[in-house]
Amino acid sequence: MNEEQEKKEELANSESTGANESNAESADKSQDDLRKEILQEEDSDQDQLNTDLSDLSLTDLFKKGQEALMHRPKVAMKWLNTIRPVFFDKFHEEKKTALEAYMEEAEDAEGFVFEYEKLADELNEIIVKAKEARTEEKKRIEEEKQKNLKRKEALLDTLSSLLETDETEDSIQQVKEIQKEWKNIRALPKDKVQDLWDKYHMLLDTFYDNHSINIELKELDRKKNLEQKIELTKKVDALASEKSLKKSFILLNKYHEEFKNIGPVPQESREGIWQAFKAASDKIYEIKREIFEKNQAKRQENLEQKKILVEKMTLVAQPVYDQVKDWNQKTKEVEDLFQQWRAIGPVPKANSDEIWSQFKEQRNTFYNQRKNYFREDYKRKKANLILKEDLCKRVENIKDNENFNETTQEILNIQKEWKKIGPVPDKVNQAIWNRFRAACDHFFNRKQEAFSSKIEEEKENLEKKKQLIQKLEELGKSDKDEQKVFDEFKTLSSEWKQIGFVPRKSLRSINKSFDDASDAIFKKFNKKKEDLKISQLGDHYSKIIHTPNGKQRIQSEEYKIKKRINFLNEEILNLEQNMSFFAKSKTADKLLKDFEQKLEKAKSQIERLKEELKVIRGAKHEAKKEQEQEETVEESKQDA
Repeated sequence: MNEEQEKKEELANSESTGANESNAESADKSQDDLRKEILQEEDSDQDQLNTDLSDLSLTDLFKKGQEALMHRPKVAMKWLNTIRPVFFDKFHEEKKTALEAYMEEAEDAEGFVFEYEKLADELNEIIVKAKEARTEEKKRIEEEKQKNLKRKEALLDTLSSLLETDETEDSIQQVKEIQKEWKNIRALPKDKVQDLWDKYHMLLDTFYDNHSINIELKELDRKKNLEQKIELTKKVDALASEKSLKKSFILLNKYHEEFKNIGPVPQESREGIWQAFKAASDKIYEIKREIFEKNQAKRQENLEQKKILVEKMTLVAQPVYDQVKDWNQKTKEVEDLFQQWRAIGPVPKANSDEIWSQFKEQRNTFYNQRKNYFREDYKRKKANLILKEDLCKRVENIKDNENFNETTQEILNIQKEWKKIGPVPDKVNQAIWNRFRAACDHFFNRKQEAFSSKIEEEKENLEKKKQLIQKLEELGKSDKDEQKVFDEFKTLSSEWKQIGFVPRKSLRSINKSFDDASDAIFKKFNKKKEDLKISQLGDHYSKIIHTPNGKQRIQSEEYKIKKRINFLNEEILNLEQNMSFFAKSKTADKLLKDFEQKLEKAKSQIERLKEELKVIRGAKHEAKKEQEQEETVEESKQDA
């Protein structure tokens, strides 16, 4: 191959390289929309990011802000622009709630201090630092672009000057070094890229056109270029296994740039390597397109699922509930919906912000209504606390009273009032209950101590009554005359009444023993029942009322006496009428005397029966009083 042919081949190779690169650029442009769309969608998970942040506390959000500064300024600002609105929305909401709680205790807001104020100031400082760093980063990048522009312009000047020199090994080496340095210079002003590229290739083409470069060196150089392009083609093929669409297209774009910057290859491999590289690229585009379309379909499906969750959230959020248990149940439902939302995944970028805003709005509506309910509930609990504090004071004022019966009833009534009052704030619930219980326990412990001594007294009374019964039994066996026996019996009966209470479980048995001993005395001395009633009415009816069915027997006796009094009154009326009738007869004196005796006897019986009624009523009254005292004692024991 002569020099002229070599030049023509070089020119053709150069033109072909330019054409291939132009085709590559054209292919890039045809698929550029897909690349941009994929990159945008891969960055569109803002709703998921917002979801993850919205559940964090102010402290955790602040820590996220601090962590953002560890990234490059551009990435840091992206994070902070997302964190800032979430933080300050939560900040203002919690500050408002804290102020309302403070105002319930204070007269004005002058002394109010919100605990997260300093955190908000520090986050603002972080944002200012990040903005300054981003501004500095942009300035530095722009300066670097201008510097790179000057470097490439200098390389173009050097390459241009080489066109006017003779071909030497040094000039060839210089061109290679220019090519190498050109490839390493990356960032440039966007509006200068194409112009620089065109000038660079024009000068290279001219250089190869005008110089007869050593063929062996050129062939070696072309083979190296071919190897580089083959290696790039393999790298493109390997992108098929890359899971991240974003990373795939960033690398694919990088490989295309590298392919364009590699010099010419042997003529026989020129079309083949280009077609192989293009085919590999097209294959990757198709693979990633299919994945992207599947992802888009999945994102659309996610959107439909999230629309359903918005509807469900609306159904839960709109009603206003009036029971704590309902709010707690619905809160769990809201959190379950939120967890379902987080599990669904991203939606199409065009719908991301809107669907998240709808869901967040309904969720916020629920929590705002919940907050309002519990704020009012807290007010109710505060009012209940005042009522319970008043009950505590009432018990504390009477806990040292000595009148145990009346005080017991009063405290029991206060306890009933306590049960009717609703709950108080949780933070003081145990304290107010402990205060109330301590006052009640103080009284009932005193009462228990007092009645413990009374129990001992009742045991002593039981022993006294046993001894008295023994005396009655001995009296019944004695040979004393009737009058002395009954005089002693009256004395013993009086002592019996003065002894007082005995243990409740022994009451019936001891009374029965007394009755048996008394009955034995009356039976032995054949005392008439009528005389017994007259002389010992109180003891008689006291015994009866303590026997089984005693109350019914007493009532029956009372009824009989009343009936007898009515009968005698009618008899007196008849006698008086008869006396008036027979007063005119000759035998009036004798008849009137008889009538007067009957009349006197009837009136005497009425007086005695009336006295007996008084005794019965007195016995009933004493029995009732005794029963009430015993019941009070029993209740006190149970309370203690």
